[in-house]
Amino acid sequence: MFFKCFLQDKTRPAVKKVSHLIDNSSHKQKKYISLMVVPSYSTGKTRTLRIPRILFQVVIVSMLVISAVVLGFYLRSNYFQRMAQNLDGSLAETEARYYEFRAYAEQVQDGLIGAAAQIYEELNVTENRAQSALNEQAQKHRTELEIILDQIEEIERQIREFDEDRQAIIEGLSSRGAVIPPVAALAAQLKESQAALMESSLIHNPVEHDTDTGVIFMAMGGAAYVPVTHCKVNEYLLLLTEELNVQRKLMDCLGYYRALMDTYLRNFPTLWPIRGKISSGFGWRPNPFGGRGTERHNGVDIPAETGTHIRAAGGGVVISSGWQNGYGLMVSIDHGNGIKTLYAHNSRNLVTVGQHVARGDVIAHVGSTGRTTGAHLHYEVIVNGTAVNPITFMQEYYS
Repeated sequence: MFFKCFLQDKTRPAVKKVSHLIDNSSHKQKKYISLMVVPSYSTGKTRTLRIPRILFQVVIVSMLVISAVVLGFYLRSNYFQRMAQNLDGSLAETEARYYEFRAYAEQVQDGLIGAAAQIYEELNVTENRAQSALNEQAQKHRTELEIILDQIEEIERQIREFDEDRQAIIEGLSSRGAVIPPVAALAAQLKESQAALMESSLIHNPVEHDTDTGVIFMAMGGAAYVPVTHCKVNEYLLLLTEELNVQRKLMDCLGYYRALMDTYLRNFPTLWPIRGKISSGFGWRPNPFGGRGTERHNGVDIPAETGTHIRAAGGGVVISSGWQNGYGLMVSIDHGNGIKTLYAHNSRNLVTVGQHVARGDVIAHVGSTGRTTGAHLHYEVIVNGTAVNPITFMQEYYS
């Protein structure tokens, strides 16, 4: 069916072809829009619809609004579709770049992992080398330390022996001083000097140390060794150096006084020339030959068998060896420091003038030559030209 629509305005004359269809008399004052539906085939019935103009206008406006809205939505849809297409393209490009970056990142990561592994390996090698070098250096230092400690122990041993020897020398000098008056005075001075020097000695004046330590060094000295603890090797070496300096001063002092005593120690006539009992002492005595009066006896007489060894009472130089009236065969020795000894009535002299003798050397044999009543030794001690009592010098026997 084919429809045709005609719009008719009642205020205007109708078209001729359709004027007979409109009733002008009933709707003169109203405005309508007529819609005529004409079928497309000839036998169809034509229909006319009248719609008020205002309603038609509302419908038209509504359709225009709806069309505008639909068009807006359509345009908006196209815009969003284009945006979606653009976003799809950007997303695809971004995804491609992401995968490309990811591949690059994986490649870089693989490179970094390889580099890190190489660096770690190199660090291990370097660390091993460093540790090996440290171990080698530590072993070297340990060996050097052991050598130093051995040296310290040896120094300590030498200091101990040195101190013991020095003490023995001082005791020997002191014991000799008891029988040698000049030596006794020098020995007293020596002890006083040694005591002053020993105030700075670690052996004889131990210092307190912290004992809370795992390193304990050997102590120095004898019964009063210094317990040296809690100190480093260098500090201990410094202490040893100081102690050695003190010991050197002590020895220098000892050497000085010993040099002063040497002549007395070697030459002082402290020895009994022969063993026996004194039959005639020093001083005035009755005439041994039975005569009247008394006589001055400048020595002591010690009876002994003929041929008994006569020994030098001290070291010195023989100044006389031969016959002298009254003394018979005699020997005289100069001991220095104004001291001389005389050995008389010998059966035989064994030394000559100018000969050096030591204490205890055999210088003659007992006899009865000269003015004598029998075999014996007449022994004199002369100090600065004056005969003195020999018994004050005769302190020891030859061993």
